Amino acid sequence: MDPQYCARCGHALQVREVRNDRVRPVCPACGYIVYLNPPIAVGVIAERSDGEILLVLRAENPGRGLWGLPAGFMEIDETAEETARRECLEETGVTVELDGLWGVWSYYHEPKQSSGVLILYAAHAVEGTPRAASDSLEARYFRPDEIPDNLLAFATHREALARWRNRPK
Repeated sequence: MDPQYCARCGHALQVREVRNDRVRPVCPACGYIVYLNPPIAVGVIAERSDGEILLVLRAENPGRGLWGLPAGFMEIDETAEETARRECLEETGVTVELDGLWGVWSYYHEPKQSSGVLILYAAHAVEGTPRAASDSLEARYFRPDEIPDNLLAFATHREALARWRNRPK
């Protein structure tokens, strides 16, 4: 998505080299430079006391009909930790407490020709029964040996879950 008009003054943008390093959309009227930054997605590896993990069956693309960790895009007015808790609750109906940063991954989304960042937290479920909610067709717990690796929507989720399975206990 290439912006066409300045968010500050409404003038049509021009694409030109800025500071001799990158070509960017720039407003010729007010000088505003548009930085097209990658989105930040945040989620959880939410574990129940019996060692099972919460996954969601995605209702939207990318990955519709495939499983994934509860995760979504960070809003401008929240922290990564708030996003992790919110996304899990919105997608699964389960409230979690965060146990710490699990990892950070960067990815490239070929169809959109853009990159992004995924931040995942280790978490434990504190309340709620899994249910399909926003962006999900189903939400349920899986034993480690039940996780459908071949049906996971994203390579970053496969990597995070492989690391989770191999962690020292």
